[in-house]
Amino acid sequence: MAITESLSNCSSSDTGPVIPTTPLVTFLERVQEAALKTFNETNFDPKLYVDLSLKLDLSTTEKAFDEVRKSANGSLSVEGLKGFIEKYFEGAGNDMVYIEPVDFVSEPEGFLPKVENPEVRAWALEVHALWKNLSRKVSDEVHKRPELNTILPLPEQVMIPGSRFREVYYWDSYWVIRLVLLSFSLFVFNKSSSTTTTFET
Repeated sequence: MAITESLSNCSSSDTGPVIPTTPLVTFLERVQEAALKTFNETNFDPKLYVDLSLKLDLSTTEKAFDEVRKSANGSLSVEGLKGFIEKYFEGAGNDMVYIEPVDFVSEPEGFLPKVENPEVRAWALEVHALWKNLSRKVSDEVHKRPELNTILPLPEQVMIPGSRFREVYYWDSYWVIRLVLLSFSLFVFNKSSSTTTTFET
């Protein structure tokens, strides 16, 4: 279903929480809520848990989660929850792997030669070089077992935003494509636009 079609079913009068759409998302929401209670806000990263991939099937993982030792107040113990996450989840970001952009050039021929100030030019080259660090593709394991992951099994390479944002996002893709075209790569543009089209099908 296209995004525009799904949005047409929403209205400004809709209220209440977002309802998870898959059993995996529902389960990860449970883990996230437990982590907030266990680790408290100071040691809690709300983005971490939705980026985790299962090592085993969902039913096995859910059963193990229900058996994690609880403290006297009913919350999960810190040691128990950390041990569970380490045993049953892959590391965040493991569902994407690095791939070198094939037509990257260290000094783009478009806008950069027009930059005359040497300090600004050096800074621009440093920023431009970041593209090489942001290129990713979905791992083969995701394509083999998509049910263990929240990420879509996208067919082409993508550019991620970076830092703790380890996956490709629809809105970011628009700006990425514009900047990639400006910086160096018609090839990566074609791959990224293909992936963006996948979001809508």
